[in-house]
Amino acid sequence: MSKVRDIMNTHIISVPPSAPIVEVAHQMKMRGMGVIPICDQGKFRGLITERHIVTEIIANAIDSVVETAGSVINKHQPVITPDEEIMQAVKVMVSNDVQVLAVVQNGELLGLLTLEDLARESLALAVMVFSKTMTSRTSAEAKVQGKRIRNDYTITKLQSKERWS
Repeated sequence: MSKVRDIMNTHIISVPPSAPIVEVAHQMKMRGMGVIPICDQGKFRGLITERHIVTEIIANAIDSVVETAGSVINKHQPVITPDEEIMQAVKVMVSNDVQVLAVVQNGELLGLLTLEDLARESLALAVMVFSKTMTSRTSAEAKVQGKRIRNDYTITKLQSKERWS
């Protein structure tokens, strides 16, 4: 089995903790990314995701021009080293319910390991991570005013297309 270093994505950008959220969102849009690492003077500090921006900034009506990336990063983001086996990465992803791992050595960010990277190596492993992480998210569905709300982007997307057809 391959090592993390063999399949990780090294073509990444990062932003400092002082970057305004609006800048982070702009970088995500321009690069087609849903997650951006936060690094401070070369040291990995955490990840910020589209979900963080929506749930922490937009949902709370916080000014995205004033608020910084450092205020909403996941500081408890699991990391992995480049020399770990892929199977160990899968275990870390599943046990921490994440689909992206920062690859870090001596505090320095070397790359990201994503579900897409796993799929190129082993579709079976990628499906395992995806199914485990999505199962835990589905079982933790929110209840709003007594109604179950599904976190299902595909259905929402299809419904919005039907409305505009």
